[in-house]
Amino acid sequence: MNLLEPWVLLRVVAGLVTTLFFARAAMTAQKVLRNFDVRRATEGQLALEKQIELASTFVRVGSIMQVLALALTVLGADRLSRGVRGAMCAYGVFGANEWGFRSLAVTGAVACAAGVLGQIYAFDGRVRTLDLARPLAALTLITFPLTVIDLVLVAKFFGALDLSVVASCCSVRLDPIASAGEVFTSGPRRLATLLAVIGVALSIGVALFAARSPTKVRLAAFGAVSLLSLPAALAASVLEVAPHVFEVPHHVCPFCLLRSDAYAIGYPLFGALFLAVVWAVGAAASAVLSRSAAARDALAAFARPRVLGSAVAWALALALGVLPVARYAIISGGASLFR
Repeated sequence: MNLLEPWVLLRVVAGLVTTLFFARAAMTAQKVLRNFDVRRATEGQLALEKQIELASTFVRVGSIMQVLALALTVLGADRLSRGVRGAMCAYGVFGANEWGFRSLAVTGAVACAAGVLGQIYAFDGRVRTLDLARPLAALTLITFPLTVIDLVLVAKFFGALDLSVVASCCSVRLDPIASAGEVFTSGPRRLATLLAVIGVALSIGVALFAARSPTKVRLAAFGAVSLLSLPAALAASVLEVAPHVFEVPHHVCPFCLLRSDAYAIGYPLFGALFLAVVWAVGAAASAVLSRSAAARDALAAFARPRVLGSAVAWALALALGVLPVARYAIISGGASLFR
């Protein structure tokens, strides 16, 4: 039974804990939307305010657990690939049934959403009033069913995973596509790389600009630029970075970047991209929700370290992407890998 596999069990438990935490927070959230009124000072209102504080803790811990669930999903698939014939990396495990890549995509999306929501709750903790109670309650109620969907898809994926079959590795499915010169991921390699470099550079520049004076407009612009830069950065990681790491022009597997023979460069690379976007969008969303005087007063102190942290994460991702390309240029005497 797949549930007896340690990595599978850890992933399912992480998803279950996340769902339970958000379920508990959603119970308070629906009460807030129905009964909360900051102008009242009744016993019921005071009791609800205490419940809001508890729900905030549940959401913030649940957000961390969801991000951990994303890491466990990838780690688990990578470890399982060693026991599945034909699966050289996590790609073969995710491709073993129809739910694999669907589950991974949903887990990643929910992790980003939960991470941003956790950032907004962290901002709410700095605001002296409870003006963000209703918007946060609505966002919590939206996020809760997403964690349920994620848990269901993970259960379907691991439940349908047959560890005794022969899987197809990334070199069987991806390499022929790339070697044939077909469009892969989000566009041709040169275009994806160019857009990624421009997007990352622009994100860092806007971050430094926003950090000087974290206004609503600047923070919103930074969040939008970072979010738009993410697809190009991911595409360049697959189309440009991966081939240079393995010194094979048509090997475009992101999961192979997590292996020890690639110095596990995928973990800091994709981790930096994740943090850069979550911090940027978290600061931007907090700025958009800052409508009261108390929220606006707390915004600068909250947003500035997030914006600067995001800029550092973008810079780290850029450096990690450039490093394999520069290394190959040195050892090859400046020759192009794709000729």
